[in-house]
Amino acid sequence: MESPFYIVRDYFKSVQLTTIDKLLILCFHLCALFIILSIALAQLFSYVIIILTIIQFIQNPRREKTPFDIPFLLFIVVRISSVFFSVDIVVSVRTLHTEIPYYVLFYAVSQQRAFMQERLVKSLLGMFIFGAVIGSCYGIMSVLLGIQGRAASLTSGYYTFGSFLTTILAIILILGKSKMFDTKRWIWYGLIIVIATGIMLTLNRIHWGIMILLLLGTGIIQERRLLITMIILFGFMLLFSPSISRRLDQIIHFSENLSDRDILWKGASMVWFSHPILGYGPGTFTEVFPIHNELKDAQIGGWHNDYIQVGIESGLLGLMSFLWLIYTIYSQVFIKLRRMRGEEEEKKILLALLVGMSTIFISSMTGSGFLDILIRIMFVFLLAMTALLMQTDDDGADHAHENAIVI
Repeated sequence: MESPFYIVRDYFKSVQLTTIDKLLILCFHLCALFIILSIALAQLFSYVIIILTIIQFIQNPRREKTPFDIPFLLFIVVRISSVFFSVDIVVSVRTLHTEIPYYVLFYAVSQQRAFMQERLVKSLLGMFIFGAVIGSCYGIMSVLLGIQGRAASLTSGYYTFGSFLTTILAIILILGKSKMFDTKRWIWYGLIIVIATGIMLTLNRIHWGIMILLLLGTGIIQERRLLITMIILFGFMLLFSPSISRRLDQIIHFSENLSDRDILWKGASMVWFSHPILGYGPGTFTEVFPIHNELKDAQIGGWHNDYIQVGIESGLLGLMSFLWLIYTIYSQVFIKLRRMRGEEEEKKILLALLVGMSTIFISSMTGSGFLDILIRIMFVFLLAMTALLMQTDDDGADHAHENAIVI
């Protein structure tokens, strides 16, 4: 696997960039690295990226359209609008600085058309993978040393951690036959084992399910040796980890272990039709949920389903705008994949990004996914990287030529 640090170094040598360009590229990579390691640093680099992007736009207001611009912008507009129709505007207005700014990262990353898109995407994926490996090792060690009962990162809970690792695992699995890993297969196997172990120790049932589907799909299609290895690993952990055995039993008796989700979703059905268009406003779960007395866990502060949460908070308009964005992602990527001829490496990367985003969409069905601050940052990065690969090589070359500036 080619180090992203070397890719960035070669980047600066092979393409003449402005100082703003170089700072943006550096901040992109640092933000990707620290998403799961330090929320404070990830937020810091996010805000620096936004500021640099504004400066870049002022210097050169020309921008390129992507297939995702309009549906993504509509979702943002609806989310902002729902704040001002909130049943508690003081609570909802917090989303203007805790949620909305990070959506701007999509436009910041997707507009970097002066660069070699495929290499930029590869190096960013490398940083995500590095962060995931470090985070997974920390989570594994914290469980083995008895510091915590379930694997989590330095900066997030176990569910967010599981969502992040599952997304990275999906990307690594799809890229198994790409040039990133084809000459160093042992690295690929090692990354999968470390990240899969981290996912197992989160004890998240949904992420176990996604991981099993990913491993089965990859193993049956092209990597039977990997599938056998992972079956042995999971069997070993099942024998020597009582917590994993108990969690597996909960999966078998799933209907008896819904963690209050049935009550949450019952409450959602009771309030949905009172504010159907623009919803109750972001962050208003406590004010809206009608049957708190039925919850076993009094600490629950959300709907445990991002689609329901968007529907309740931002109404039908918010939910439909997000579903439109998801539809646009799949339709445009599939169209692009069908049109690509002889570009196997780029196809694999594009497919890996799509499968990675798909794991986020699935995780969002049972807990915080794309509405979680860390997963949101990751999602907009993946979406922007997908947008970068959607343009033709000729267009990218033309823009690189037009924007190359000697300092």
